[in-house]
Amino acid sequence: MMLEIGAFPFTLKKDKLKVMIITNTSGRAWILPKGHPEEDLKKHQVAELETYEEAGIKGKVLDTRLSEEFIREDGSTLVIYPLLIKEILNEWPEQDIRKRRLVSIKSALDLISKKEHVDAIKHFSSTEMIKKLIRNIP
Repeated sequence: MMLEIGAFPFTLKKDKLKVMIITNTSGRAWILPKGHPEEDLKKHQVAELETYEEAGIKGKVLDTRLSEEFIREDGSTLVIYPLLIKEILNEWPEQDIRKRRLVSIKSALDLISKKEHVDAIKHFSSTEMIKKLIRNIP
């Protein structure tokens, strides 16, 4: 079974939740940062690495227990971790092949078409989850 690991990179200021979305490598679709497991890294470390490489974000997975699994149409699994954005870099490894946008949840839901990414955004932006995220912000 195939597994991908991704992040819900977010900022939360004055109860306004925003998420960083990126384009896929073709530039035609908006998605969340994600990648494949790496032997020498834990899953949440892969989420942090992919967010850095693809979106130019330095961030921290708040609590690995807040991750959520989403099953795709092909049966593969996408594990998403909530990642608090600490710094948005001006230069990053994949800046030449991806665009990025820090957007409201509504905008993200309007721009993203992949079902599992939409489901992840709805999950992490729910009132209950926002309360959990706030409790875990250092």
